[in-house]
Amino acid sequence: MATALKPKLDAVTSTPPSPILVSDEGGKKPLRRRIREIVWDTLDRSPEERRFIAKIDFFILTWAGLSYFSKNLNQNNVSNAYVSGMKEELDVVGNQYQTFTTMWTIGYVISQIPSQIICTRVRLSLWCPTWELIWVIVTFASSAVRNPYHLYACRFLVGLAEGTFYPSVHTVLGAWYTKRELGKRACIFFASAFVGSMFSGYLQAALYSGMNGAAGLSGWRWLFIFDGIITLPMALWGYYALPDLPSNTRVRWLKPEEKQLALDRMKRAGKDLEEPFTLPGLRRVLGKWHFWIYTAYYTFFICSENIGSYMNLWLKSLNRYTVPQINTYPTVINAITIVTSLCYGWTSDALQLRSPIVFFSLTVCFFAAMNLAIWDGVPFGLKWASFYLTGFAQGSGPIFLTMVNEECAGDSLERKLILGSTNSVAYAFNAWIPLITYNTNYAPRFLVGNSVTVALIICAAITLAIAVVLQKRDAREYTYFLKSTVKCP
Repeated sequence: MATALKPKLDAVTSTPPSPILVSDEGGKKPLRRRIREIVWDTLDRSPEERRFIAKIDFFILTWAGLSYFSKNLNQNNVSNAYVSGMKEELDVVGNQYQTFTTMWTIGYVISQIPSQIICTRVRLSLWCPTWELIWVIVTFASSAVRNPYHLYACRFLVGLAEGTFYPSVHTVLGAWYTKRELGKRACIFFASAFVGSMFSGYLQAALYSGMNGAAGLSGWRWLFIFDGIITLPMALWGYYALPDLPSNTRVRWLKPEEKQLALDRMKRAGKDLEEPFTLPGLRRVLGKWHFWIYTAYYTFFICSENIGSYMNLWLKSLNRYTVPQINTYPTVINAITIVTSLCYGWTSDALQLRSPIVFFSLTVCFFAAMNLAIWDGVPFGLKWASFYLTGFAQGSGPIFLTMVNEECAGDSLERKLILGSTNSVAYAFNAWIPLITYNTNYAPRFLVGNSVTVALIICAAITLAIAVVLQKRDAREYTYFLKSTVKCP
């Protein structure tokens, strides 16, 4: 146990903190200061640190947020295009619609862990924007597909490029922000994706009405074109804005003293400096419970998220709504996710609570999933509300990853690998579970799918409870180890 805890101890004690840093710890704080911290966490910092945090907020969050916005816009393009003419134009039959998602997921899965390993030796400021450019090219190509098989290839390549993005962003956020700051930034980043999801419905409705047939292209094809146009500037911006990590940053927009401040903040927060990938390091990571329990929880969580994404198929089956209505009504789920994500972020940072927020979201989603699993006899309004309540679940994802970032802060290699493995393994299962449980031939009832989702939520709650117990055990052992080490001459 002493060997396992030593990197964490070294990270805390190796370098004294910068004198301009404001303590995150300490005794009881005045009410006014606590309120200022809740509103925004830099209001009580020194002017130097406020300017520093404002800089990294601007550069990191603009690139990450706008890029994620466009990525989720693209993901929803396929769903909206399917009900806006693509099904008929490409002659999509049977389970081919579900296969579009599966092909994206396969590409997404196989790229994440290798990408996280490569990022231990290659600068993120080069790696991530380059994959962004590849993503843009394939998105443009999606507007020219002539049959479902062409779109299979495009969705695979989009997933391959996109798989490098999400864990890399959480790696960057975890490296630059402290516990008082991380939850909010992770949720702001995550919420930007659902602005894209919500915007996709309105954009598709507008293009279907105003651009359908322009230049001989269907409205759903224009959606992919617009998405590529939106994303291209963000890919180029990433080469300048992305600051790598505090240990190796060389961006021009940070002064030398600000780069030192970043290092001081991370060392003071107990975060280890970057470690390249090695086989002994991999064995060390696999020998801890974090890798297995965190990955298991996130797999259950991600596989339970499918339930809200089929609302448009339910609306279409009712034969009472227009195409623009079918595209726009489900966007309320995304609006709810945006609001709840931001509420989760502010609450978790203000109270320094992570797992209770996640448990709350699972409880709400369990109620919604039960209603949709029962289906027969459930009032029309409650079905509609249950679809909307699924928006409470997804915003807890960045809170969980914030917890991972914090629990693994003393081992940079473990942190990077788990941020990759959680997503990769989760989406590996999500590649085939929906094919079995949410076969579109059984829309909109989805008895099997909704029932399996209920079981997955229960498994997620149990796994999270195990993680919390193990975290508390490790915290007690670390406190004991720290006290005994300090006592030794």
